[in-house]
Amino acid sequence: MESDISNNIVKCPICRQPMILAGHANYSNRSSQYKTPMYQCSPCDIFYRVVDDAVMIDHYYAVSYVQKEYESWYYDSRINFFEFILVLALKYAKANSKEQTQQLSLVDFGSSFGHLLELAKTKEIKAIGVELNEDCLLSCKQKGLTVYKDIKEIPEKVDIITTIDSLYCVPNCREILAEMKNALKTDGILVVRITNRNLYAKFMKRYVYKGDLSTIGDAIISHSLKSLKKLFALTGFQLLKVIPDHGKGKRLSFKKNVYYLLGYILTLLTAKRFIITPGIIVIAKPNTRV
Repeated sequence: MESDISNNIVKCPICRQPMILAGHANYSNRSSQYKTPMYQCSPCDIFYRVVDDAVMIDHYYAVSYVQKEYESWYYDSRINFFEFILVLALKYAKANSKEQTQQLSLVDFGSSFGHLLELAKTKEIKAIGVELNEDCLLSCKQKGLTVYKDIKEIPEKVDIITTIDSLYCVPNCREILAEMKNALKTDGILVVRITNRNLYAKFMKRYVYKGDLSTIGDAIISHSLKSLKKLFALTGFQLLKVIPDHGKGKRLSFKKNVYYLLGYILTLLTAKRFIITPGIIVIAKPNTRV
């Protein structure tokens, strides 16, 4: 993404137009706590965090979901959700595939400890991971999983790519989506799960925290359904399905369960014209007309 911080010019990673400074948000790595500037592109409906690359990479060694001591907890809390994601992916991949008898192949972008990969293998799917964190990458390889550090290293095109809460980690989202399209077969399927916090963050910033956007979490780019639609159009994907994430398959605290349920009820009350759930799952395929 193009930026010139010295001149206070930061360009949107989607539309490439200048963004405005919207506030700040908490961020951390293994040694420090930060307040990072947050920029906003209203036409694309994203917030973008400006942070040094080295700090960003170190952050993804510091978060709890990559710590070995928490692996069992994360497995128990997410494995049923991964099952739900795989069922969705298989349904759309089989419906879209031109060759029904072949073994399906899958890439999980941001595979962490490889739990989704292990589950995919039990379903006789050829499973491949992409993981930047070298500790998680090594852990996966010790389990006998095939994992690469870069999606461009994958030697063959695949039927399914999943990216679960990983797309918001990358600042170069257009380039990553283009690489995903290149890694997919022409009849392949992309499954993306993103957090959906922008509306909530705008409300909290204006009425509660006065400029603080920390409710966005640790996202580099806080996406929305609108931003994904723009990304898909620019990178050659066709949107197939939008699913409000209402917590199915997740082991959540009582407070989070209420949060998910309330968001889902509000979404249903709008006849799904507005997705207010804390997360969104979208399914897309390469647009062969592009």
